[in-house]
Amino acid sequence: MHISGRIISALSLVLVLATSGPVFSQTDSMVETQWVEGTLLIAWGTPDAGDQAPKTVAAVLRHDDGAATNLALDPGQLAALGGPMKANGARARALLPVGEGADGSPVRPLQITRAGPKTAGTEASGSYPYVSLMCAFSDVGLPPEGLPYFQNMYSNTFPGLDHYWRAQSYGMVDVVGSTAAGWFTLPHTQSHYTDMISGSNYSTMLSALYDDCTGAASGSVNLGDYVGINLMFNDTFGPYAWGGWGGVTWEPPWGWRNVAVIGHEMGHAFGLPHSNNADGDGSPYDNPWDVMSSSWSSALNDPTYGTVGKHTITYHKNILGWIPSGRRAEVSTEGFHTFEIDHLTLAGTGHLHMVQVQIPGSSRFYTVEVRDRVGYDGNLPGFAVILHEVDQGRQEPAWLIDIEDPDNGGDDGAMWLPGECFDDAANEILICVDSVTTEGYRVEVGYGDGYFVFTDGFESGDTSGWTSATH
Repeated sequence: MHISGRIISALSLVLVLATSGPVFSQTDSMVETQWVEGTLLIAWGTPDAGDQAPKTVAAVLRHDDGAATNLALDPGQLAALGGPMKANGARARALLPVGEGADGSPVRPLQITRAGPKTAGTEASGSYPYVSLMCAFSDVGLPPEGLPYFQNMYSNTFPGLDHYWRAQSYGMVDVVGSTAAGWFTLPHTQSHYTDMISGSNYSTMLSALYDDCTGAASGSVNLGDYVGINLMFNDTFGPYAWGGWGGVTWEPPWGWRNVAVIGHEMGHAFGLPHSNNADGDGSPYDNPWDVMSSSWSSALNDPTYGTVGKHTITYHKNILGWIPSGRRAEVSTEGFHTFEIDHLTLAGTGHLHMVQVQIPGSSRFYTVEVRDRVGYDGNLPGFAVILHEVDQGRQEPAWLIDIEDPDNGGDDGAMWLPGECFDDAANEILICVDSVTTEGYRVEVGYGDGYFVFTDGFESGDTSGWTSATH
């Protein structure tokens, strides 16, 4: 089932306020305001390998009449909406100063609230034909890669994107019918667009790049034939590649020369957020087990298409509906529970791909998955049980558990092997790896009074209570 309206259609993103009966009010400073309602769309930015650029999102409120307003949402407003993943695609009402944003500049809502559920579910299945629009800044020369390079990127053989998404989704998603077109010349210079960046807000620039690139291609490409658009540019436009806004990605050359980045940004276009490790540094680009975090590390390489995407984590696959009920289990009742979990790249498994362990008295939970150095995961740090703590209200809901060096993520502290146990004593949760199976591990979960054995756990942040029996 496709998510309806996932592309911002080729109609111009002229940034005007809605005209369908706004409700007017006055602020304390007597600034005239109005409530504007529409669908909130989020895009996530991802920096180049080794770049320490801070995490960022860009937001646009798409009005019901097809117009849109670029927004400057602060972290508190995003958190109040349930975080960017829950906000993305949801109905929202924003209180905006009258007249602001008509020139495309981002507007900070005085208030923003949910006005209803998402317009469509997050699940993804079926064919998702994408078109890559190759667009050139008017003052920058063309790269050596021509149309065949971009067309062949959608191949159904490794590491083509059709092959990749079939592997990611266990055959539930393909990109059959995808193609590329261009190069099209943009109407402005590179600096014309980058000058639109306002501090850490990129929404105005992204809207302009979208409008001008699709506009330049409109005479050659029927965008209605596609459910997603990869915008490929001949130079950078700030430190990020981008993905989201209902099926759109924005790719600089370092993005489209590495299909891992394309896979990452298309994941955002499907609505996936970043994951994170637990080092607390604010960067969501350092979990080596997830293409939706560190696209670059522990990844395979292709001589033509560069760094190759690994799999995403089980929490994200479940969000997209790729893990059926028979391949996942939830622990929320007291007792000792035993599971056989196969590695996450294995399609058609007769065992589980995911165990979710609810943290009592909260909406948080742990996920348990198995990863092996197979297929697109062929360069992961090892074959092990991997744990994440999930808080769906965070900007990156899933945080990798690593009890030794959270900065690393690929060390022994993140890889749980037979004889090792993760202990959250405060919540009376014990997750132990019992033994190796044919395609994964046998895992035991103790839940409730009497099933914990150590006095300290992940939540305290103090690993001194751990012994060699735990890692």
